[in-house]
Parts: sequence; C-alpha cells; structure tokens
Amino acid sequence: MRNRRFTSEASKWRAGARSVQVDVELLPPYHQIAKTRNIRIVIEGNTLDKLIEALIRQIPALEEHITGEEIPGAMPFLLLINGKIVHGKEQSQIFLKSGDRVALTRIVAGG
Repeated sequence: MRNRRFTSEASKWRAGARSVQVDVELLPPYHQIAKTRNIRIVIEGNTLDKLIEALIRQIPALEEHITGEEIPGAMPFLLLINGKIVHGKEQSQIFLKSGDRVALTRIVAGG
C-alpha cells in the first residue's frame, strides 16, 4: 500500500500538479520585445506549456512571437533547459523543476 501512495505522488509531480520556480533568459529578439533579458517565473504545474502560458501572461507582447501560428502545433523558438537544447518532440516529455534555467531564442535556419 505504501508504494501505491508514493507512485500516486510521483505521477502528480509528472502531471504538473505542483508549482515550480524557473529562471528564464530571453535571448534575441525576445529580450528586445520584452524589454528585459531575465525573468523569474513561478508556474502552476511543471510543463513547458505551462511555462509558455505563464510567460505570455507576464509579458503579453511575446504572444504573437511565440505562439506558433505559422505552423500549427509547432513552436517557432528554440528552448534550452539548463544549457541543453530541447527538440520539438522532446518538449512534451520535459518536466521542469524549481531552479531550472530556461533560455528562449529564435530558431535560425540557413545555409
């Protein structure tokens, strides 16, 4: 019975039932839009979607630049969590912890 309770608590954590505090660094062009480079955000939950929602609530000017309207379901920006690039398919599988450092920058392509 004890293990079942522990499993239940662990699944709540993964499902985003708790709030976390993360430090977000806005890299070009987002820091110019937001008029700040660093921001500390407390989010209800621990998913990247919750982070993006909280970031837009705190800095509404970012919404049109990071909502992914050009390609439905795609995020037109690059995320780094604690210095590691998070690729598109991985984004839904990442769960943030308090103290994580997230960097947001624009995807650049070319050749």
